Amino acid sequence: MKLSSPPTFPSVGPKQETRFLLVSPALTGFLRRYIAYVALVCLVLIFGILAREHFLTLTNLGVILQNSAVLSIVAIGITFVIIAGSIDLSVGSVMALSGAVAAMFSGSMSGYAFFVAPLVGALLGAVNGGLFVIGRIPSFVATLGMLSMARGATVILTGGAPVPVPFDSFFYEFGTPPIPFVMVVVVAVIAAFFLLATTFGRYCFAIGGDEEKTRILGVPVNRIKFAIFVLSGALAGLGGGIVTAQLGSGSPTVGIGFELMAISAVVIGGTPLTGGMGSILGTVVGSLVMTTLANGLIILGISTNVQTILTGAVLVAAVLVSIRRDKIRVMK
Repeated sequence: MKLSSPPTFPSVGPKQETRFLLVSPALTGFLRRYIAYVALVCLVLIFGILAREHFLTLTNLGVILQNSAVLSIVAIGITFVIIAGSIDLSVGSVMALSGAVAAMFSGSMSGYAFFVAPLVGALLGAVNGGLFVIGRIPSFVATLGMLSMARGATVILTGGAPVPVPFDSFFYEFGTPPIPFVMVVVVAVIAAFFLLATTFGRYCFAIGGDEEKTRILGVPVNRIKFAIFVLSGALAGLGGGIVTAQLGSGSPTVGIGFELMAISAVVIGGTPLTGGMGSILGTVVGSLVMTTLANGLIILGISTNVQTILTGAVLVAAVLVSIRRDKIRVMK
C-alpha cells in the first residue's frame, strides 16, 4: 500500500509578509525604522493647520516637551524589556506607589525623598523579575499581577487620598522646568550607551532575537532578564517621583492607563513587540508623538474619551506596521 506524503504548507517569510500589509518590502522597512519620525511630522503639520494660533507657539511646544518627559523616561525602561522579548504592564501602578512613598518621606527627608521613588520602583521591578525568572511566570502575567498589587498597596498606604509634599521642600524642584527635560536627556544618553556600546545591550538584543540560541552560547539569560525588569521599575519610579513633584502630592490615581501610553511610545518608536531590535532615540520620538497627539486633541477640544480611543488605535496601527511576522509561528 502506497502512503501519500503529508501536505506541505508554504512558510511566511519576509517577502510573503508584505502581502499582509499590501505594501512593498522597501516601504515596510522604511515605516518600521522611521514611523515615529513620519508620525511626528504629520501631527505637527495637521495640528499646525487646524490650530495654528494655539499649537505652533513656543509656549505650547515647551509644554509638549515637558509633558513628554515622564512618558519618555518610563518608556525607555520598557524599551529594554520589549527588546528582550518580554513586556511590563505594571509601570503605571509602580509610578503611583513610588510617588506616594516618596511623598510620605518628604516631611522627614525634604527634597531628598525624591530619590526614594526610583529605589521603590527598582524593588518592585525586582519582584517582577523574580516572578518572571525564578517563578517562571510569563512576564505578561507577572507584571499584570503587579499592576493590581501595587495599585492596591498605594490605596492602602494613602487611605485613598493624596499625600501632600511640604510647601517648603525642594522636592518641587524636580518637577519644575527644565529639570524633567534635563533628566530625559541624561537618562536617554546613558540608556543609549548601555544598549549600543556594552555587553548588556548586546545580550538584550540577542535574547530578543533568539533566546534559546543565546542561552546555548552561554549568555546569562536569567540575570539579564532580571536586570531589565529592575531597570524598568527604577525608571517607572523615577517617573512617579517627577509626577509627584509636579502635582505636589503622591496621588493613588497617578499612572492609571499609563502602561498603554508607554508601550505605544515604544512600539511607535520602532521597537516591535516581538523583540530583537529597537532604539532609545526612537522611543523618545515615539513619546513626543503620543504627547503631541494628546496636546493637539486638547487644543481642538476633543474629549478625553476620544483621546483614549485614538491612543488604542495608534498602538494597533504601530504594531501592524512594526511587528516581525517571520518570528511568529501562529498568530491568534
